Amino acid sequence: MTTPQPLRLGIEPGYDGGMVGAWLLDLPGAFGWARNREAAISQSASVAGWWRDWLEQHDETWSLGALGPTEVTEDVAATVLDDGYERNATFARDRRPVTGDELEAALRRLGYARQDLLTTIAQLGGIERDDGERSGEEVLRHLAAAEIWLGSRLDAGARYPGRTDEPDAGAHLAATRAWAVDNLRRLWAASEAGALARERTDGKGETWTLAKVVRRYVYHSVDHLRELQRRIARADGWVDRLRLDTGRLRDVGPLVRLLRSVGWDRRTLDRQRLQRALDGSQAMVGLWDRTELVAFAREIGDGEFNALISMVVVDPRWQGLGLATRLIEVLMGDRAGVRFMLNSAAGLDEFYARFGFERDASAMVRRAG
Repeated sequence: MTTPQPLRLGIEPGYDGGMVGAWLLDLPGAFGWARNREAAISQSASVAGWWRDWLEQHDETWSLGALGPTEVTEDVAATVLDDGYERNATFARDRRPVTGDELEAALRRLGYARQDLLTTIAQLGGIERDDGERSGEEVLRHLAAAEIWLGSRLDAGARYPGRTDEPDAGAHLAATRAWAVDNLRRLWAASEAGALARERTDGKGETWTLAKVVRRYVYHSVDHLRELQRRIARADGWVDRLRLDTGRLRDVGPLVRLLRSVGWDRRTLDRQRLQRALDGSQAMVGLWDRTELVAFAREIGDGEFNALISMVVVDPRWQGLGLATRLIEVLMGDRAGVRFMLNSAAGLDEFYARFGFERDASAMVRRAG
């Protein structure tokens, strides 16, 4: 049986105007954020699960093994200057040398993100924007500008040689990406040869290393990809195509896939135990996208006096679309006489309070060994 490995995190309080960022230190560019520290940490397993699925979709083997508990190993706050400029964290992990294999892995992932982004941009078409949302062309130009900017963080003399006012946004993005890849390889070679300072402080007082530049390149590409994918999911009414099923789940296979998608690997290591857990459930509800289980929850109890809602899980691709709310509403139904309980992941108290849940100081728990 595979031993789950800790998911090492670098926490960045104050990220993006007061949020809390959580960086997966062993997967440069993998990142999640939340309004508070606890939620940022608790959702990191889901971030890792999304990344694993995404890499495997692009035929890249997952190298980190089974996902275990989160472990905060670094905590570096962002700082804000008087003019409002935000200086982001540089972790100790960023100060390590970047190997050639690490660089090539990052470049591959930049390629995956760009491939998926262009497919997603093409789908935006006539989708209306909410207030504050960028158009497809604006996203492309923003990405191009960011790749030029990142390219000069470690070497102030690095200059993009093309037009920054190129009228064709797609051509501009392709040109800046080609330059960014060549520039990253140049920076790596210079670093290996000792011809490049390992660390540089820019004009705003933010420190940069090659590892940090690589991390931020990958993060920025993937972050905007996921942003656009969520917009399309909302606009296209993905939720409307889902099938709700309150029947018993006889095959754990679809649930194993779903649990792995959110990084709950420890629940999947013993399938027979997982099947026994389902067999002992009072009720369950699943949401299916054709043959794929994308959301699930179950109830344990007597069905009359006490009920424990357990294993509320939503595939990361479907999060933010109200699926967890739908699961809980179906399980609770119109049963005012039942005392419902659940184990709330850190940072989710506000969400569960919508359904009437509150902290109970009288609860006692014997932890599993």
